[in-house]
Formats: sequence, structure tokens, C-alpha cells
Amino acid sequence: MKDFSKITLVSVTGVAETQQRAVYALTLSLRQMPGARAVLCSPQAPASLPDGIEHRKIAALSYQDYSWFMMYALWRVVETEFALIVQDDGWVLDTANWSDDFLNYDYVGPTAHVGRIDTETDTRWVTHYKWSAELDKPGKVVMPTINGGFCLRSRRMMRALIDHPEIKVTIPAPDNIDGDPLKVSWTHCALNEDVQLTCVLRPALEAVGLKFAPLDMCLRFGIEHAGPVHRGIDMMSLFGHHCRWRRLIGIDPPTVQYRTKRSIAERAFREMDIAHMLEARGYRLQFLPENA
Repeated sequence: MKDFSKITLVSVTGVAETQQRAVYALTLSLRQMPGARAVLCSPQAPASLPDGIEHRKIAALSYQDYSWFMMYALWRVVETEFALIVQDDGWVLDTANWSDDFLNYDYVGPTAHVGRIDTETDTRWVTHYKWSAELDKPGKVVMPTINGGFCLRSRRMMRALIDHPEIKVTIPAPDNIDGDPLKVSWTHCALNEDVQLTCVLRPALEAVGLKFAPLDMCLRFGIEHAGPVHRGIDMMSLFGHHCRWRRLIGIDPPTVQYRTKRSIAERAFREMDIAHMLEARGYRLQFLPENA
């Protein structure tokens, strides 16, 4: 039997709306991980919690507050060597696909579509998995964002910005300032904690010894949206997943509410392969009405 005693499952939610679904994600994941601890971080404790899940009270969080919490305060609620982050839209699928090799790294997670490409002369950001076309090209260093909503982090990673105050969060200038009403935004989501840790700050973190899992391991660990790098992936081989489209709304039986119409999911690359994998695992799927 696998031993997960080095790991604490953590779900951080700053709003009441997602709290019960976060409990579902913790419960479903914990059932498969004997020896692991589990912590729900939220402003108010639920009326009841399943055995094995602890509650830690935190202040209400905005979307951006969440990123600051994960970069600077996560270590305060975790006593084990590793934290496995789960959310109402990201959780463990199958611990038969777990590998102890994941523990050899400070950060492991599914790849995201945003990526950073460094050359000797500049840094370029790309989206929609365009970074995959640049892999292994001479003179280019490709850094895909590694998803933070379902990921494994070592305590060293959780404390990285505490123990190395010289490494500072850097916000590039926004690349979109337009619209009516006028809006400021970043195509590469530079304000998000996973983009910061795994792309913006990655060279500095690696320079002080932090280790990020290689691409092939990230592809085995889980999936967000599928891209060209997932063309040959067996969806049944995944340890977990995270995607805002797929929300866990029940666990007995496990039920996923898609936040999109089935017709849209069918047009998304390999999304229905993910849906069929969930059904094969006993999940019930719900999609938004086609006339919504």
C-alpha cells in the first residue's frame, strides 16, 4: 500500500460559495491517499467536516488575494513535507497513477497553455500551447506554466519567497489596455501565483536550488485543458486534473458539472476524451443547457 504521510491535502477558498465543493475535492482525494492529512482553509468552518479534514480559519480572499496567500502563507497551514493543492475544480483521479518520483521535485503539476520562451536577447510570452512548438529548439529555453490549482509543492517551495526575500514578485507591464469599459489585463496572467512561481520567478528559484518537474512528469501528473503535448496521452493514466470547466458538485456518486455546453466541449481538443475517462471512472457528467 502506498504511504502518503508526507503529504497534506490543502484546499484554500476565500468565499463561501465554493466551500462545500472544496470539501468534496478534499474528501474524494483523501479517500485514495491513506496516511495523508487534509486541511480546508476558509473564512468560516462548515457545519460539519468529514473525519480526517481539519479546518483553518483564514480571512476572506479575492481572486488576487488567493495568489498572495499561496505564495506567502501556505506554509503556515501545512506541517508535512509536501502539500497537494486541490480545489472544487481539481482533485485526485487515481492514486494507482501516483509515483514516488513526484517527491523528488519541489513543484509538480499539469502544464497550462501559457508559456515563457527565453532567448539570449529577449523573453517572449505565448498562449494556447504555442510554447510546445518551440521545445528543443537551439537557443530557446521554454518554460510552460505549471498549474497551481492541482499541484504538489515541497515545503521548500512553500517557503521559497520567505527564505529568499531577495526573490521578489515581479509584475510585467499589462499588455492589454483597452475595451469599453476600459480594462487593464495581462495575456499571460502574470498576476497568478502559478505563473509567478513557475515562469516569472522560475530562473531565480532554480538558482537557489528549487527543482521543477520536467515536462514528461507534468504530463503524467495531470491535465488542465489539452494541447498538442497531450496528443498521445492516455487519459486513464493521469493522477489528477484541474480545469475551471470541470467542477465537482457531489461525491456519492462523484458528479462533475461542466461550466460549458456539451457542444462546446466537443469542439475542444481532447476534452471529450477527458469526459469519457471520467465516465469510465464512475463519474456522472452534467453540461450547461444548449439553449443557455
